Amino acid sequence: MLAFVHIEKCAGQTVHWILRSSYGLNHCDILPWQGYNAMAPLDGFTARDLQRLRRVYPWLKSIAGHKVRVYTDLKQAQPDVRFFTLMREPLRRQASHFQFLQERRQLPVTFEEWVHTNDWGANWQTRMLTGTDDVHEAIRVLENKQVLVGLVEHFDEWLLLVKELLAPDLNIAYERKNVAADKTLANQLLADKRTRAILEEQNRADLELYNYVRNELYPSFKQQYGRRLTEDLQRFQSNRGQFHKSRVLQSRLYRNLVYMQAVRWHRLRLRKSLFEVFAPQKWKFQEPRQASRDG
Repeated sequence: MLAFVHIEKCAGQTVHWILRSSYGLNHCDILPWQGYNAMAPLDGFTARDLQRLRRVYPWLKSIAGHKVRVYTDLKQAQPDVRFFTLMREPLRRQASHFQFLQERRQLPVTFEEWVHTNDWGANWQTRMLTGTDDVHEAIRVLENKQVLVGLVEHFDEWLLLVKELLAPDLNIAYERKNVAADKTLANQLLADKRTRAILEEQNRADLELYNYVRNELYPSFKQQYGRRLTEDLQRFQSNRGQFHKSRVLQSRLYRNLVYMQAVRWHRLRLRKSLFEVFAPQKWKFQEPRQASRDG
């Protein structure tokens, strides 16, 4: 089974579409069964979550999402799970992330307030892979879990590597999705000396990890592919093709009509059980007393 770790603002939406196009009803863009917890942005999809998911997707071939994490216990439920992900130059990634939140989510804070008052920005790529800021732990996890890490700036090349080294049945034809039309705000943050210094301070571990992937790990994947990579890349870029639209439609319909309903029912049951455990005794339902003869 393929497991795509979707790091924010690293071309993840396009990969989601590729997986839907490849596997249709056998792919799932996962949601956390317990609901999103703003206080725990680094919690991940676990072996127990995967076991529950298989009741809805019995022939599951791939999962993807922000909650897919390399450092969880997914391998206990799926020993042959194969992780892959994309990284991006850290300063550009964080600047793009802030622009996205400002434009799409109407984030009501300045850049300085955002980076100093939330738990989502600093060394985010390292933390997505390990749950910590420890770059040495990130390198260990990537190597031990054999994560096929690519670079956004070499997206097409990375797709060829994934198909060759992980998933021969992957349909890598694609069209770009969720690409920012206007990068003005992100470029301003990168050009301004003060905000760029903040970005550099926020991404010390990410910069070290990114350089390791770019200079050592990613070249090793290219070497495994072999000499024909350059020729195959030119051929692919001359005709990237299109998504398998019927499979994409099947995947999205099944997710919306079946899987999301299962997630909603599970969350409702959790809320009900929590209410029954923690509700004060006076809130609990009691049978009405019968009126006495004296009234």
